[in-house]
Amino acid sequence: MKRTDEGNTSRDEGVIHDTEDNAALDLTKLAAMKEELGPSFFRVVQHFHSGLLVRTEKIRQAILANDLESVAFESHSMKSVCRQIGLFRMGELADRLESIAHLGELSEIDSLVGQLIQAGQSAHLALTNYCSSE
Repeated sequence: MKRTDEGNTSRDEGVIHDTEDNAALDLTKLAAMKEELGPSFFRVVQHFHSGLLVRTEKIRQAILANDLESVAFESHSMKSVCRQIGLFRMGELADRLESIAHLGELSEIDSLVGQLIQAGQSAHLALTNYCSSE
């Protein structure tokens, strides 16, 4: 089953998909994290979401300032956190953004930031749905 309209997610073999049929959220990874963290799991997810918004804004500000070192640093941090929590699509996009910042290839940067923001919205929805169903 796939998403047919924005805001709906489908669960397929332990993965919630985003609109591009890429994994927005790995449920297996998230369930393992929930088991490991116990009652603090929901606080960690909330902290992640707040940090995601801050990092995305820092990336945007660094791009406006043409500060590629900060773009790479913030993207690297976002990549690591996303992969830990099971947001592999966002992690992949952050990794690509980090790479192009290191190389100074700015032609893709606006597109990648747009995709990262869109993936962040999908991830937020998937995390919210997951947490509200638990």
